[in-house]
This record gives sequence, C-alpha cells and structure tokens, in this order.
Amino acid sequence: MEGGVATGTQNTSDTRVTVDAMQAGTLYTFIVWAERNGVSSSNATCTGATVPNAVTNLGVQDQTTSSITLSWTAPQGPDHPPYTYWVSWTMEGGAATGTQNTSDTRVTVDAMQAGTLYTFIVWAERNGVSSSNETRTGATVPNAVTSLGVQDQTTSSITLSWTAPKGPDHPPYTYWASWTVEGGAATGTQNTSDTRVTVDAMQAGTLYTFIVWAERNGVNSSNATCTGATAPNEVTALQKETQTNNSIALRWEAPADPRSQLYIYCVQWAGGGASQGEGDPQGHQVDQIARTKETWYVVKGLEPGTPYNFSVWAERSNVAGSIQSLRASTYPDPVTIISCTSISSGYGVSLTWTCPLGGYEAFELQVGWQQVSRDNASCGRDVFVSDLQPAQSYAATVRTIWDGLRAPAASVTCHTESAGVIAGAIVGVLLFLTLVGLLIFFLRRYKKSLKEPALSFPKDIPAADFADHVRKNEKDSNCGFAEEYQHLAMEGHGQSQTVASAPENSAKNRYRNVLPYDWSRVPLRSLGGAPGSDYINASFMPGLWSPREFIATQGPLPQTVGDFWRLVWEQQSHTLVMLTNCVELGRVKCEHYWPLDAQPCTHGHLQVTLEGEKVMENWTVRDLKLRHTQEQKTLSVRQFHYVAWPDHGVPHSPDPLLAFWKVLRQWLDKTPEGGPPIVHCSAGVGRTGTLIALDVLLRQLECEGVVGPFSFVKKMRESRPLMVQTEAQYVFLHQCLLRFLQQSAPPPTQKNEAVYENLVFENDEAVNV
Repeated sequence: MEGGVATGTQNTSDTRVTVDAMQAGTLYTFIVWAERNGVSSSNATCTGATVPNAVTNLGVQDQTTSSITLSWTAPQGPDHPPYTYWVSWTMEGGAATGTQNTSDTRVTVDAMQAGTLYTFIVWAERNGVSSSNETRTGATVPNAVTSLGVQDQTTSSITLSWTAPKGPDHPPYTYWASWTVEGGAATGTQNTSDTRVTVDAMQAGTLYTFIVWAERNGVNSSNATCTGATAPNEVTALQKETQTNNSIALRWEAPADPRSQLYIYCVQWAGGGASQGEGDPQGHQVDQIARTKETWYVVKGLEPGTPYNFSVWAERSNVAGSIQSLRASTYPDPVTIISCTSISSGYGVSLTWTCPLGGYEAFELQVGWQQVSRDNASCGRDVFVSDLQPAQSYAATVRTIWDGLRAPAASVTCHTESAGVIAGAIVGVLLFLTLVGLLIFFLRRYKKSLKEPALSFPKDIPAADFADHVRKNEKDSNCGFAEEYQHLAMEGHGQSQTVASAPENSAKNRYRNVLPYDWSRVPLRSLGGAPGSDYINASFMPGLWSPREFIATQGPLPQTVGDFWRLVWEQQSHTLVMLTNCVELGRVKCEHYWPLDAQPCTHGHLQVTLEGEKVMENWTVRDLKLRHTQEQKTLSVRQFHYVAWPDHGVPHSPDPLLAFWKVLRQWLDKTPEGGPPIVHCSAGVGRTGTLIALDVLLRQLECEGVVGPFSFVKKMRESRPLMVQTEAQYVFLHQCLLRFLQQSAPPPTQKNEAVYENLVFENDEAVNV
C-alpha cells in the first residue's frame, strides 16, 4: 500500500487473483512471482488503485440569478486523502452546459440563466480512478418583476400589474402578492400565474404596502414593493349652509370610513348655466379646486347673482372618492339708488338706481305703502311711482331679485314737493340746539370723571393681597372691575394712525376701529416702493423686560396671508400663537394661512411646509418650515393654536388656558433666539391682549412677588388700541392670576371664586370693514 507498508500476501494456482479488504481510493503496489519445487522466480511488479467512495451530503448551498453554489462532504476513506472533484451540469431540456473541477468540497458555478433548473453530477477522482456519481438538481433565482404599479382602485379593492422577469423565453412563473395595511398588520397573501392581480375585501380610504415576487422551481426572486390606497367612500349630506353675494358656505358629513380623519376634501366649483336676463353673468367659468381638512368650506371670490355647480369628494394619498354635487346661486348684488325726485306737484316720485354687478331677474320696489316689481330692464332708467301725497317723506327701498334670492335693500328717503319748508327748518334748528345741549352735558360729566380717578387703582399688588383685591372688586356684581375697566377705556385715544388709515391700506384691516398706531406699528420691507407694501396690521407690544417683547396682529385676511409670512420672515420669529378658530359660529375670523398637509404653500418668495402636527384636547401644536426661495435660507416656526376659547365671553375655567400658557412659556424659555413671538386672534386685541398680559403678569409674580394687571393693561393700550377688549376678559385675567396663585400655594379651607362670564361677542367693538 502507498506509504510502504506491506499489507498482505496470498497464492493461487490460477493466473488471476482478487485481493479483497482493501481501502478505498488507495494506491497499491503488487509483486507477483512463480514458485516450483520450492524455488521462486524473479518478481513482476505493477501498481493499482481502488475506486474512491462517492461524495456525500451533496446539496445547494447558495443561489443567485446567475450562479449556484454546491457543497458536499469528502468521500469516506483513509485519512481523507486529497481528491480532485468533478462537477458537471445540465440545463433543463437536456443540453450539457459545462464541467469544472476543484480540490475543495464546494464550487460556485457562474454564468447561468436566471430562473432555470439545472441537474448537477459530482464525483471524486484519485489516482486516475473516479468514484461513482452523486446527482442533485438546483435552480437559479428568478429575476425580480419590473414596472410594479397600481392599475385600478375602488373603495374595497386594488388592482396591481407588473412586467414578467427577464429570463430565457419568459418561462411560466408563479407570482406571489403580499400586502400590509398601514400600521403594520399583515393582512393577506395570494398567488397567480398572471402579471396582474386584484386584491379584494379591503378597507376604504386605507393605505396598503404591497410586496410582489416571482417563484419558479421553488425559488423566490427578490421583492418589488409599492404602496397604494383604496378610494374613500363618498361624502354625505352635502348642503349649502350660508351664502352672500360673493361667497357660498358648504358643509358635508365625512364618510363612515375607519381613517376618515386623514382625508383631504376637494371642493370644485364652476359658474354654470346660460344667462337668464339682460344683466346675467356671461358664460361659464373655469373649474376651480380647493382642498381642506374640515367638513366645511367657504368658497369666496364668487360673482354675485351667479349659479354655481359644486362638487365635493374625499381624497387619500391622491386617490379620489366618488363625487357629491349640488347647484347653488350667490345672492345678487344690491343696487345703488342714484336719485329720488318729486314729480307731479308732489303726487309722485321718480326713482333711478344702478344696474348691479352679476345676474338679476327683477327688482322689488317699495315706496311708502306701495310695493311693485319691475323687470331687469328697469335699472339705470327713471321709474315712476304715483298716488303719493305732497309735502311728505317716504321711505323707499329697492331690492335685486335673482333665482328666488333677494339682495339687501337699498334705501333712500324720498320727499314730495312741500310748502312747509320753513316749518321744517325751524324743527331742524330746535333739534340742533337740543343736540348741542346734550353734548355740553356729557362733556361736563366726562371731565368730572377724569378728576376722580385712579387713587383706588394700585399699580402693583403683593401676591399675598391679590385674593383680597379680587374679592373686593367682585362685590356688587363686579363693580370694582367695572370701574377699573371704564377708566382703561380712555387709554390710548388720540394717537396717530395715519399709515393704517391710508386708502391703499384700508383693505388690509379686518376691522375699521382696530388700527395700529404709527409709532408702534411693525413695518415691513417695502416691495419696490409700491404704496402700502410696508404695511401690516401689527404692533410691537411691551413685556416684562423689553418694550418690544411681543408682536400683536390681526388674523390674516385672504389678501394679507403673504404679508403675514413676510412679517414672520423679516422678524425671524420662531413662535406663532393663534387664539381663534378660522370660522366661529359661521363667521370667518381668520384665513387658514398654513398648509393643510405635506404639500407646501408658496407666497411670493416664501414657501411654507407643514412638518408635523400634534393635536390635543384644547390646543394643537404645529411645526412649520419657512423657506426663502431666493435667499435659499430656512426658518423653523412652531405654531401654538388654542382652540377652546369660545366665540363669545371667556373660557369657563382658567385651568386649560394656564396649562396652555405653561407649554408655551417652556418653549419660549428654551428658544430665546430669533424675533418676538407673534400673537393673534381675529382682531388681535381681545384674546391676544389677554394672553400677553397673562404671560407678563405671571412672570412678574414669579420674579417680583407682585402683580399689576391694571397698570400693564394700561401700558398695552398705549401701544395698540382695545387690548383686553371686554370687561369679561379683564375679569377673567384676574381669575387666571388668582388660580395660578392658588395652585402655587397650599389649598385654602374655603374656595368660592366664580369665573366672571359676559356673553358678549369679543369683537362687538370691532366693526367689519
């Protein structure tokens, strides 16, 4: 045997011999000689090797789209001598495709076709002798499917389609589709031999993630992934809620879908219908679309006296639900009465009025007790009304009629010819003298009130005495608070408001009587010298340490949203505080100035993106990113939106507002950089003034141990009119301070403080422009 060890001898009388019990795969040296009469011949020598044992445990260890790796165990034999291993493979169909050898017990065969079955034969060779064969089949990995996408969507199904994997002659595959509903729960798997599949029994308005792979010969390809959403169900109960001559408010109910809170609602409208009269709008308008997260929308900028077709649908991930539609008209525009002239010696009058903008079918005319209708050709012409009496005054009204809707009446007092002019003049003189007398009386009372003031209005009240101060002012139905607030009403009057009153700026003011003073207004950078481009209704407000610690401003109007974001950018303010809802009791209080979803809004060179939103019971916190597209700079802004302040009066308890203040103050303390916080409600004086005063006075309590509500409100009103706009808000400010002190100290044995509530609209003093 190789290695020199003699392993055995045997004799035979035949000329052949079989030697058994030898080791596999081993080289032997044989010596043969003849013997006769006890005498041996010379030796004849040759070598021969036994056959190696076959390899064992042959299997596929790894697969790719173009290679297969095989491994096996070396043949059993003496000390596992070195072998040459041969691998031969044949592709399905019978064509031999290759052979290779290796001294290792594994081999990787490359340059193979994807998704194909191969038959492998492996044998060992030693000393030129081959073992018996071991056979195994293995398949390459199919290529992945391509062009995977959503082809169709309904409220309960999604159809996917894809292109078959690249491979030899596109052999038949089994395709698998698995889907997961948003939130991570796996919901199902199904297979098909087609390159499309429809998944049914899905939830409406829900986002799904789909994984699709090809399988052949029991081997799976890599995954292709896409997302798709089912269509939302249609909105219900679409109705017109209110209408004006240039707007229509729509309301609807959200679909009863599991994720309807994530829907965006699309509102589309277009002027529809041919003209009905000589003065009707001309033709159709181009479709316009708005998007909102609310289940209501006020469509603005419409033409008066015009029918519109409205369509509303829910949308999720750009997948639209079915459409709900309605048709509604705007109110017609009122006319303007140009003249009312006496005719027929005082027994009649001639009325003339303008033709209103938009559509009009007829005019309803009333003079005194007479009521008549005139067709749409009567505007701009003299209309005669007879059967009147001379020397009389008649109230005359004219209403525009359109599509069953009546515009507000235009009114005028018509005078028929009279001989009693002198008597009328005497009556006028007497009325004038009476008015002068009344004026003198009230001026004297006013001067007297100025001489009796503020000795009872302490500037700073020690914290320990504040509860007694509140109880004292609460007596006799808050008489003490009423006196203080009446004295505050005189503050700030007579200061210049020239810029805010300029004609080019009048449309930028939400209320006529809430205008910033010239000295404290926040100017914007002028846009190319355009008149009024430096104006916004905003004022610098004092704080505890600085005369410009806050900015108080009105809720943006549709035409001032861009100015509002310019204010934020130019002041580099990181904080917005919003204290109103956009619509309260059907009245628009503030334009929705931030994006509804991840889609950015652009205002001039400023792009606003909603990056995050956290909704709580009484307030919402939004993170916004403001980007200047020219300067290529960004500003992070956080909006604190308090939603629980009622449209009239004050909150029923100080606790939610104090909790909101705590969150806001923690943010301001850790974000000292940047410009002043910008605070707004609707007019920017009532709720805004109350919150600014609360913040400053609470910090005064913490830092100085005293508090001066009267003094600070007076100080605010020197910078912006009507700050802390109602007596109820002034009392509520004291209740918040008292509640803060109660929470900071051991609870008293008896607690009998009641929150003062005055059910008055916050903006009763603020007159709409």
